[in-house]
Amino acid sequence: ALWSWRQDHVVDSWQSAVCGAFAGGFAAAVTTPLDVAKTRIMLAKAGSSTASGNVFSALHEVWRSQGLAGLFAGVFPRMAAISLGGFIFLGAYDQTRGLLLEVGRKSP
Repeated sequence: ALWSWRQDHVVDSWQSAVCGAFAGGFAAAVTTPLDVAKTRIMLAKAGSSTASGNVFSALHEVWRSQGLAGLFAGVFPRMAAISLGGFIFLGAYDQTRGLLLEVGRKSP
């Protein structure tokens, strides 16, 4: 909406794709600690405290043993993959939406 407002017209499909990439990358970065906790829980040995499935416990264990770097382990590859997905999906969605609206206007 901000980009559209600043340029005084609706964003193009490639601009929507760029917005999707930024949104996906931001979301990936913010949720990386939760992904780390999920991975630790999934790979924990049966019967261990981590295997209980308590996300806060898993996050605390990572924080205690590896600090902030441990909580954000793999953040850049995760951001790259999800940004690429956001770019492709939102760009394709916007392009398809535009084509379908154009076809809808042409048919009676």
